[in-house]
Amino acid sequence: MPRPRPLVLAVALAAASCGLLAGCASRPSEEDLTNSILTATNAANSTVTLSSDQAACIARALLASNLSDTTLSGLAEDFDKPEVLETEADQVEPAVAAAAQQCR
Repeated sequence: MPRPRPLVLAVALAAASCGLLAGCASRPSEEDLTNSILTATNAANSTVTLSSDQAACIARALLASNLSDTTLSGLAEDFDKPEVLETEADQVEPAVAAAAQQCR
């Protein structure tokens, strides 16, 4: 019986812990999330106006939420049209609304 190779085991463990490599993402910084929020609110078609302080507050609230690193990274990359985990898609809008309410 052949012995398992350490590298193969390490890759298998990493894949299992990250959902088979889909969804592995590092947590975005508050600054990255704040900038994405500001970019979205400063877009020509936006009806929302936020100060930098309000956007930073929302970013902090979202980072403190139960949203995954993958979903938060999607928000940090494109707050308007984020790529989020399918299992969290219905949690994003309520989390953003709660954060915005908290940061008025």
